[in-house]
Amino acid sequence: MKLLIVDDAKIIHFMAKKILKENGLADVECQDAFDGNEAVWQVHKFKPDLILLDVEMPERDGISALELIKKNDPNIIVIMVSSHGSKTMISKATSLGANGFIQKPFDKDELCSCIRKVLP
Repeated sequence: MKLLIVDDAKIIHFMAKKILKENGLADVECQDAFDGNEAVWQVHKFKPDLILLDVEMPERDGISALELIKKNDPNIIVIMVSSHGSKTMISKATSLGANGFIQKPFDKDELCSCIRKVLP
């Protein structure tokens, strides 16, 4: 499986990779992006199976990145990540095709469960 982690905080990238490795998902190939524009570019270059996409980032936020990503590949699996999960934001992300939502800071069980739930 190929995973694209999109977050402007490097610690989130480190934590997600560590959690995956410690929970039997070590064979996941990961790529990093640090803003929404880079995420859109990495989707074309890396062709991930799954994206962990932060909502609040510089350059292009996660919601507008999600919209572009899903427009180009409606089948790509996207889990939104945010420390401010308002009902409005979750509703907007879901309407644009987000497959799940994780509140930051996430714990290992929540992350692994959410990933396993959305993967075929």
